[in-house]
Amino acid sequence: MKKQWKVFLGFILVLLIVIFALSNSQEVPVNFLIKKFYLSLVLVIIGSALIGALVVMLTSGATLFQQRKEIKQLKETIQSYETNNEQKLAEEKAAFQRKQENEIAVLKANYESLLKEKDQALAEKENAQAEKKNDPPIDYYD
Repeated sequence: MKKQWKVFLGFILVLLIVIFALSNSQEVPVNFLIKKFYLSLVLVIIGSALIGALVVMLTSGATLFQQRKEIKQLKETIQSYETNNEQKLAEEKAAFQRKQENEIAVLKANYESLLKEKDQALAEKENAQAEKKNDPPIDYYD
C-alpha cells in the first residue's frame, strides 16, 4: 500500500512538471561554463527535473547500498548471537541435568542406607523376639 502511494505521488509530480514545462514554451538563453545556448524552456525544465531525479537516485542509491550492507552485518550478528545462545542453553541444560542426577543419586544412596538400618533394626527385633520364644516358659507352680 505504501509503494502504491509513492508511485501515485510520483506520477502526479511528473504530470505537474510536464504541464508546467509545456505551458512555458519560449526560448531562453542557457549559460554552461563559457558557452551560451538558446533552448526551449520546456527542454530546460524537463532536463533540470531529470538531472534532479538522477542526483536523488544516485544519492539515495548510495545510502540504500550502505543500509543493505549494515542490515546484512546486523543479521549476521543476530545469527551469531542466536547460535551462541543455543550453545549456552544446551550447556546450561546439560549442567542442570547433571546436578539433578547427582542429587537423585545422593537421595537414593541415603534412602538405601536408611533402608538397610531399618532392615537391621527389624532383624534384631525379630531375633530378640525369637530368643524370647525359645526361652522355656516360666513355671509358676514350681
